[in-house]
Amino acid sequence: MLDEILGNATDLPITEHATDTHGVTLVNFGLFDLLRMQLSPRIRDLGRITLYRPGARRETEARFPHAGPLMTRRANLELIAEHWDDLLRLAGSLKFGHATASLLA
Repeated sequence: MLDEILGNATDLPITEHATDTHGVTLVNFGLFDLLRMQLSPRIRDLGRITLYRPGARRETEARFPHAGPLMTRRANLELIAEHWDDLLRLAGSLKFGHATASLLA
């Protein structure tokens, strides 16, 4: 899906993509965010999937009273920070056409 969006040959910039449950992966969320695009999934059985929170459970639930309780796992922010430069290089390679998203899979 990301290959098609990034390879869009029209003059209209695509900044948001809606997908059904099958398009919901951590990789898709991460790449869309790095590329400054919005992934807007329609998730079936939202309570049955794993959602990650950036901080403590109590803070997340206070900040997001409806979605907070669904965020059952804590994201490994240290791992993300450790590989941040690589993630930015990856996003740049995708954005400027030096690599394709399907190549990552």
